[in-house]
Amino acid sequence: MAFVSAASGYGQASLCGCVGVAAACIGTVCDADTSKKLLAELSKWYKEAEFPMYQPEGLDLPQTVAESTLCENSVGNFMEAAKVEYGDPLRKSRCAGTTADVAKKMVELLNETLA
Repeated sequence: MAFVSAASGYGQASLCGCVGVAAACIGTVCDADTSKKLLAELSKWYKEAEFPMYQPEGLDLPQTVAESTLCENSVGNFMEAAKVEYGDPLRKSRCAGTTADVAKKMVELLNETLA
């Protein structure tokens, strides 16, 4: 429940919720300088990655590049490519896959740094 407000870009299509939650998680196990470094790496990766890599429910969703960490851009690029509206279940599946991708990358970065 601590991160329920992160959905839909914190309800304002701002920062992608999974990036914000990853930042909070990183901050719980790293000092400030390391947290900033890892968040910068994660954000750069997020802007360039093709999401969703993980395809929930075995769907073959189109992969799109967000080009920013904003929910509005990330989801908007997908909705345009998939030709779906915001309320479409495919959009929700895409966000679930993207969240899994970000969680995996966050763990990889933490493992590389803290190992």
